[in-house]
Amino acid sequence: MQAKSDVAFPFAETALARSYGDLSGATVAATQAALTDTLACALAGTNAPGVGEARAGFGRQWPGGTVTVWGGFGKAMGPMAAVMNAASLHALDYDDTDDKVPLHANSVLLPALMAYMEERGIACDGKAFLTALAVGIDGAMRIGRAGRPKARKGWNYSVISGGIGTILALGHLGKWDTQTTVNALGHQLAQTSGSLQSIIDGSLAKRFQPAMLAKDTLFAAALAEAGVDGPRNVFEGRAGFWALYQDGEWDRDVMLTGMETCSMVTDLSLKPYPTCRFTHASIDVGIEMHRQGLRPENIKRLKIMPSGQAVNMTGRDFDHTKAGVVDAQFSVAYSTSVALAQGAMKIDDITIDRIRQSPVGAFVAEKVVVEANPKVDFLSMSPVVIEAELTSGEIRRFDGPDVSGSPEKPLTRDQLFDKVADCLGSNDAAVSAEELMASVDGLPGAASMAPVMDLLARPSTRAKHSAVA
Repeated sequence: MQAKSDVAFPFAETALARSYGDLSGATVAATQAALTDTLACALAGTNAPGVGEARAGFGRQWPGGTVTVWGGFGKAMGPMAAVMNAASLHALDYDDTDDKVPLHANSVLLPALMAYMEERGIACDGKAFLTALAVGIDGAMRIGRAGRPKARKGWNYSVISGGIGTILALGHLGKWDTQTTVNALGHQLAQTSGSLQSIIDGSLAKRFQPAMLAKDTLFAAALAEAGVDGPRNVFEGRAGFWALYQDGEWDRDVMLTGMETCSMVTDLSLKPYPTCRFTHASIDVGIEMHRQGLRPENIKRLKIMPSGQAVNMTGRDFDHTKAGVVDAQFSVAYSTSVALAQGAMKIDDITIDRIRQSPVGAFVAEKVVVEANPKVDFLSMSPVVIEAELTSGEIRRFDGPDVSGSPEKPLTRDQLFDKVADCLGSNDAAVSAEELMASVDGLPGAASMAPVMDLLARPSTRAKHSAVA
């Protein structure tokens, strides 16, 4: 038998050994906040462009099942429910971010974990679920960070790293042994993929990439639980994860050190705005400019200077007469200009009607320039500099040294509540912000996940009998 030399073995073994008592109070609180945030985003996105169409298509091709499709859309088989719930979750680009990679930690993880729990009939209490979720978040972040991200190559780290973290969470909740978990990691390696081209092209496929990987993790789990072996040298093999996706460059300490307490969970950012994370520091500055009394009509020319990757991801020309919702989500010029105009950036600002009709679009086309700041680290979310040439001739400079929602500038409880309320209200969800936050707050003392699952099954007023089963 081959020696257990690959780092997959200690990676899996350490993750499986975690208990609720290993988690600090701060880690538990961060896990709960991430869960609340993610579920709110999911309930907001159930009727987003592309999601309803996918729900109808999957329902026709794979009818039946026992897993809840969130938002009151009936039941489906586990993999299909995971696809639909993940698409809803990620559709608005409002879900969490590890700013140092970047990746959306829960976009693959949470829909797969909840589908696995429900389909397998796992009667776990709130503490067990939160522990598995923390293990998965921590694992995804470690893989993303350990590989020294190569965003220039076009990998989507939410999916290539998120699938790995999800396997750890499934293994923890399912009480797998180390070998089963390594087999599942191997099966996940065989399915892992993820390109940023959907963002570059402004395609709705972007919101389905985590969904596809969520489905795949459940297939990997089924194979491993059935005793089908996967590649053993998951990470360090000649065609393993590090060689394939990271050119062989990775940091063992980042991957393993601190796993005993899931220490990275507290470093997860929660988004304050429903746009690409690379736009957020600039939106912060736009809101501050608004607070100081500036408006688009006062400005002759606006120059936004973020990191190089921010320009790659969000700096393309924006034509409001042709742009789709993904184009708007990934336009630092549009989102910053909206913030400047109204002092906020909300879900309703990312709709076709608003994009087409708002005078902001013309302002962006005529007066906004985006250039990379060579003094900022290429992959950084912040700092950002914005220069405004006013109609008076005055030139003013505004600095954004950090970004809201980050560990350095976290959302307050009230800010999270406001975000949850925006999410639920925007889609007429049949769940209040108070109910959702209270159900997650109560999980450490809950005997089951029923309080949360009951809320997710409620139909919104927009469900319109379009359940899949």
